[in-house]
Amino acid sequence: MDEQLRVWRIGFAESELCDRHDRVGEPNKWHGSREPKRKAWSQGTPSAYTDPSTGIDFQRLSAAGGNFTIGMALPETIGSDLIAQLVVPISATGAWGAMSLGGGMLNHLLLVAWANGEEVVSTFRTTSAYANPAVYDATEVKALPIANGTFVNSTHFSYTFLCEGCIVGGTTTFTPTDTNPVIGWALSSQNPSTPSDPTSELPYHDAGFGLYGQSAAAAQSALFGTWASWASEATTPVAPTPGAGGNSTLSIGGNSTTTPPTTSNMTYDVIVAGGGTSGIIAAERLAESGLSVLLLERGPANTVALGSDQGLEWNNTLTRYDVPALGSSLSAIPGTKICSDTASMAGCLLGGSSSINGENFIHPPAHDFAHWPAGWSWDDVSDAAERLYSRNPGTTQPSADGKYYDDMAYKVVSSYLDAQGFTNVDSIEAPNEKRMVYSRPAWSITNNLRAGPARTYMPFAEELDNFTLQLGAKVIQVKRTGSTVTGVLAELEDGSQQIINLKPGGKVVLAAGALSTPRILWNSGIGKSDALKIVQGGTTGVQLPDEADWIDLPVGHGLKDHAQAPLQFTISRNQSAYKFNDIATGPVQSDLELYQQGSGVLTQAAQRMHLWTSVNGTDGRERFLQGTVSIMKDNTITIKTFLTHGTTSTGELGITAGGNTVLNVKPWLVDEADKAALEGFAQWWMDICGNSTSTSTTNTTMALAAGSTPASIIADSLISGDHWVGTTKMGTDDGRSNGTAVVDTNTKVYGTDNLFVVDASIHPDLPTGNTQAIIMIASEHAAEKIAAYKVANSTSPAVPSSSPVVVNGTSATPSSPAAKNAPATRRKRDSSGQLIRRRS
Repeated sequence: MDEQLRVWRIGFAESELCDRHDRVGEPNKWHGSREPKRKAWSQGTPSAYTDPSTGIDFQRLSAAGGNFTIGMALPETIGSDLIAQLVVPISATGAWGAMSLGGGMLNHLLLVAWANGEEVVSTFRTTSAYANPAVYDATEVKALPIANGTFVNSTHFSYTFLCEGCIVGGTTTFTPTDTNPVIGWALSSQNPSTPSDPTSELPYHDAGFGLYGQSAAAAQSALFGTWASWASEATTPVAPTPGAGGNSTLSIGGNSTTTPPTTSNMTYDVIVAGGGTSGIIAAERLAESGLSVLLLERGPANTVALGSDQGLEWNNTLTRYDVPALGSSLSAIPGTKICSDTASMAGCLLGGSSSINGENFIHPPAHDFAHWPAGWSWDDVSDAAERLYSRNPGTTQPSADGKYYDDMAYKVVSSYLDAQGFTNVDSIEAPNEKRMVYSRPAWSITNNLRAGPARTYMPFAEELDNFTLQLGAKVIQVKRTGSTVTGVLAELEDGSQQIINLKPGGKVVLAAGALSTPRILWNSGIGKSDALKIVQGGTTGVQLPDEADWIDLPVGHGLKDHAQAPLQFTISRNQSAYKFNDIATGPVQSDLELYQQGSGVLTQAAQRMHLWTSVNGTDGRERFLQGTVSIMKDNTITIKTFLTHGTTSTGELGITAGGNTVLNVKPWLVDEADKAALEGFAQWWMDICGNSTSTSTTNTTMALAAGSTPASIIADSLISGDHWVGTTKMGTDDGRSNGTAVVDTNTKVYGTDNLFVVDASIHPDLPTGNTQAIIMIASEHAAEKIAAYKVANSTSPAVPSSSPVVVNGTSATPSSPAAKNAPATRRKRDSSGQLIRRRS
């Protein structure tokens, strides 16, 4: 995404979601990085409470407007056990409640509970990325219910339990010696996807989340042993088994249904799976070439103009996804369309992550393509870049009045950088300048609105008679006969399934993103056997091709991401953080009036500066470093530091039996030279801020928490950059012959005749900046190659007359295929000038 997108969020801290190709948001409440020594971020204060059902004395916090309560009791000598109580309101669509024993979401022990009929189901979870948490199995932990305090009624459920072995310490939970541990909480108004299954997928916590500090002494009681004796394993409702199940589950295809899929009576020259950052561009350009194109997107429209009915209270012609300043708070707004089945945050709506990220749009320098294969150097792709920039140029000055607003972070940090010899550049005008430079942020914003392909390419696509958009259609797998792909299997909005076939010589293009395209390939019998065996024996009901037709490719291997370590600097002046979270429902009136004139703080995203430099690593390799500057918390400047181009660490993406993608191997700082580079950057910041000769010209100083060291910062705050690439890597070394590549330089999947990939998963290297712009460039270039590629050995199944038929629209007909590469014709408009749309 982009540098601010964090998506699954049992969130707890300020967070910028990352444009899946860049992130949006500051570390979000449950998802935030822990401050040194677990400093409590108070969101309410616990108070003494005696539970009338059990007589247990809790320290209890009332959250979410008092509807959700979390209680805790500790023994006089704190060891590994505690007693907790969750009282959770049940909505018409269910509920789940959770607590984190380490404060934030990442790498901490999470206890989640929900009602299933008259039972309460509990599960321990953990996650290393902003994604649906996996079942925790690192140590032996048990939740033993206390019967009198555990019940379900018509409005709430209560879960009172002895948590055995739950105070793990380290970075997993608070420690027995912590005097004021930080506890996190989250609340959802929806049931998990399968309430009877403790490993089930958890919907987004749309009803609230937060952090609070708990006095350990106040929670201690001499009666703890008596209360603990009331807990009984015999009454434990469905409980997780350590080591079993792995991740939370999600029915990715619903293939377990006995209802056979219907078959569409429409066929197409090209089917594009995924209407996100890369998919919209590829679909529009392929349609321009005269091919009949169907674009399938699993989510809804992102804007009112494209069909969304989620207008803002103060302007019903705009949605939350339109306003630039909302980019960093989308994850905190209930109903934001974030995927829950990926290994980290991703957008599940038209535009994909480009619709929910932090809008960072960094033009890649030429050296970003230095390690791409033949045909993909900067000289090769520069024309594609120009085509992109002609429609989606980005801007470093979005406000029509030429002013910059809420600008203190820029002023303070630039004064420090000037003293160190950094140069101020415009990163759009000088994209190759990435050593000791800083710039106003480059954003994907146009005409005071979020830009991105849904705004800058979709209008062109919708004017073409040979283009069809189908929303609410998730591609589960490609259908193929041996090496020839014949169509796709899609799950529709109502849960039914449909097969959509290609015309003879047709092509399927995967654009579901670096964390989802691998799942489609695995579900199609393409990948390493370990992953395919998981799908084969899983719970999704996906039917793989015969093993003889499996294609052995390293799908999911070669995963790369920018390692990120946010630095939190306390500044020596009072500076309030802008209330981004209030914009959706109650913006400041003066700011709204300016915005209506195309100016002001609402035209800007949340970042206030981008900066870059490079270092020669201990292995002699040049590594680039990026900083993103913002003020998301009062009196605090956050510099998100990223290790970017030149990173050598890799990881591995995997899949669970329930169909979620997960991190089998984390890709951050595996290489010691990578670790040394990022720690060195943190040390550099500590040195310049601690050096008395580096006085800021703004008379404002910055300081990290006392006692911080580069090693402690990395250990406590290392998180994903959410700039994922490489899971279906492009290259000339065919993965079927022990190579590393999944797709060739035409972006065609090895071992297939007509299956292509255009998203970030094919990128063989990480860029110097956020990935949004380079993903768009690569998709532009790939579309040109795909349009020119002639499919050999093409076959296509006839639409069976006896099968159920669903008519998807009129953009193509069974009897009259579109003329290949003929000029596309423009769609008609009605009498008022409005485009007459054709959508399935």
